[in-house]
Amino acid sequence: MQFNEYLKVCRVSHAYTQEELVHALYLFDLENFSGLDTTTLSKWERGVTQPRILKQVSIIQYFQSITEEAFPCFQDYSEEKIVDNICEAGMRNIIAESKSKKLILDFPSSMMSIDDLKVYPLRNFEMIEKVVKMNTYLDKNFNKDLTELQSEDFKKWALFSGSTFLVCEYGEEIMGLLFVLKLKQPVFDKIINGEIMEKALREEDFAAHGEQGSSYILSFFALNDKVASMLFVRYYAHLIAEQRFIYEVGVATMMEDAQKLIESIDLPYYTSGVIGEGIELQFFKTTLACFLATPKVIRMILSKQDCEVE
Repeated sequence: MQFNEYLKVCRVSHAYTQEELVHALYLFDLENFSGLDTTTLSKWERGVTQPRILKQVSIIQYFQSITEEAFPCFQDYSEEKIVDNICEAGMRNIIAESKSKKLILDFPSSMMSIDDLKVYPLRNFEMIEKVVKMNTYLDKNFNKDLTELQSEDFKKWALFSGSTFLVCEYGEEIMGLLFVLKLKQPVFDKIINGEIMEKALREEDFAAHGEQGSSYILSFFALNDKVASMLFVRYYAHLIAEQRFIYEVGVATMMEDAQKLIESIDLPYYTSGVIGEGIELQFFKTTLACFLATPKVIRMILSKQDCEVE
């Protein structure tokens, strides 16, 4: 779906005439829409012209305000259909901004086609033990074993219905992983405020599929930027598909390399705390609505006609 199509779908689905939407946008954001008229709106809907990206953000924020949806007019799309709408090259550009060297390696990818990379939920993946062992090794390496998490913890959490444990495979080799927990809001708040560590999580702290919760990024690693982009494309698609049941997105890290990646996806800094032997932990969080209504995300999802073809 391109932005012009998206705009018309949102307007029609809410039974607005073009004149009514012009008036509503004017009242919502005078600075961006003071000169808007139906002629201009009609050109936007027909794709003759396109509003500046900040106006596109404001339009989505307006529909967020009247629907209480994080990404309005996409709520009925399947995760697979949303994946098809996301520009992988756009996601790779976002990833590249971080210049991450430890979480995203430089494994040669010139012979590796995007079409040859497959992303699976771990529950549907045959090598569960191998993937969990790899995740445990990375956790101990990156976090200096301060989390005290074991393979049994990761395996148990991965099988919860609300968890999102994505694995990227090339041939029969594991190329990367992205592990996200869905936590009930009070527990998510405690984690993000540094009141408890992940080791303290109990089974009742996890939100199930179809239950309200918040998305907590636990682990990420990729052998190159293509793998990283494919994992994050799937994650963004999951967030949009499950938007009715996800309130916030957050992550905690002690790695400077990870902080660069987090900042590149526009997940804002929230607070910090000292753990262990004077190690500072950085916490990042925002609402799902704010996480999705950014210029980077909108370009990536609603400007696919401008998407670079591999």
